[in-house]
Amino acid sequence: MAKTVKKPLITSFKKFKAAWEKDAGKPENSIMYYLIAALNLEKNKELSAAMMTVVISKKHCSEDSSSPSGLKLGLSAKYFVGQFLESKNNARSYVGGTNKNDYKIDKKALKLKIVRTVDHGKGIKMFVHSGGRDNPVPCQLMKNSSGEWKLTEYSSFCMDVKKPKSEEGDF
Repeated sequence: MAKTVKKPLITSFKKFKAAWEKDAGKPENSIMYYLIAALNLEKNKELSAAMMTVVISKKHCSEDSSSPSGLKLGLSAKYFVGQFLESKNNARSYVGGTNKNDYKIDKKALKLKIVRTVDHGKGIKMFVHSGGRDNPVPCQLMKNSSGEWKLTEYSSFCMDVKKPKSEEGDF
């Protein structure tokens, strides 16, 4: 069963955390907030990283009293940040950007589409539509003891997408 989530881009940690805490009871919302955090890499890497620590499993983080969340990204989570930084179109492809529209997004109305969900007992795997790939991308989530859905496996979000239409043939 397909689900669509629409949210605006949030660029304040305090607003991001408050909004996610309100919406964290639905796994598709946690995916959207992770992608919002990834989109923030374009302007503020530290803010983005702090946002990511809110929505990913704590096992992918370590304590850091200087961070607004009290956590910093672990090694694997930092690696994914680097992948997003190499191609801003990766994150954009999940919230409305396509290779046909040069990955332009509407920051006031980001749109995430979940095409399929598989329950694994301990958690779920959701398949997310990408406007830059031929097939949906999987990610896994689990519900924590507070009833919040956290991403536990999300590496596929960082894989390259197709070149923008404007760059095709430019080789």
